[in-house]
Amino acid sequence: MRKLIGLILIPLLFATPVLAASLGISPSHTVLEVPGSSSAVANFQVYYFTGDVQISLVDIPLKVEPDTIHVDAASNPVDIQLTIYGDNSLGSQVYDGYVRFLGSTGGSVAVAVKVKAKITNVVEGQPIPKEASPPEQSAPPESTAPSSEQPATERQGGIAGLSSTMAIIIAGGLVLVGLIVLSIALLRRRRD
Repeated sequence: MRKLIGLILIPLLFATPVLAASLGISPSHTVLEVPGSSSAVANFQVYYFTGDVQISLVDIPLKVEPDTIHVDAASNPVDIQLTIYGDNSLGSQVYDGYVRFLGSTGGSVAVAVKVKAKITNVVEGQPIPKEASPPEQSAPPESTAPSSEQPATERQGGIAGLSSTMAIIIAGGLVLVGLIVLSIALLRRRRD
């Protein structure tokens, strides 16, 4: 029985700590007018994360730069500026979508945050339609099935939550603790 307990405890001695991934983005929504022949700047703050952050627009057919930023915001927030480029070929249009921030460490996506965005592409001499988005736009992400591109940890507006990796680690830890308790109970029962 001592060997059994020893075999259960050995993995605990060699276990390496796993970094919990968290990513906060502020503000939780943005409204921006972008000239069709130019660009506009959107300001954000990144919190609680160190690593590469990939940036893209969801349901907004405009270009954003930079598309990847390395941040060290574990202890202090980091200010970032995104440049969003207009497109005259799209005409004057209002787009309701998201700015998606994918935080990756060690080459894999750890956490994602979507910030609600209302971006107006303004083309000189064309009126801006009153509808929020064109009919060909897809439904909001909440009503669609998750794609293989979207990590299970996707959150909107920086609301905290557990990643699927962290949930698996916690469940594994609980199973391991249960096995240890069971082993100790069996050992005590044999002694009696």
